[in-house]
Amino acid sequence: MTHDTVLVFSKTWGAVYLLVVFLLAALWVYWPSHKKTYDDAAQSPLSNEEIKR
Repeated sequence: MTHDTVLVFSKTWGAVYLLVVFLLAALWVYWPSHKKTYDDAAQSPLSNEEIKR
């Protein structure tokens, strides 16, 4: 394998890998069953309650 071959391979499949990771993260965040978790997190700076862990 030459350096150019490795470079093309890593650029192509690296971009595909990052796209897949981004799409999975976006699906995870916007999945309907996670809505309450993120709504609570969005409101937490506005509340005076202790953080529950």
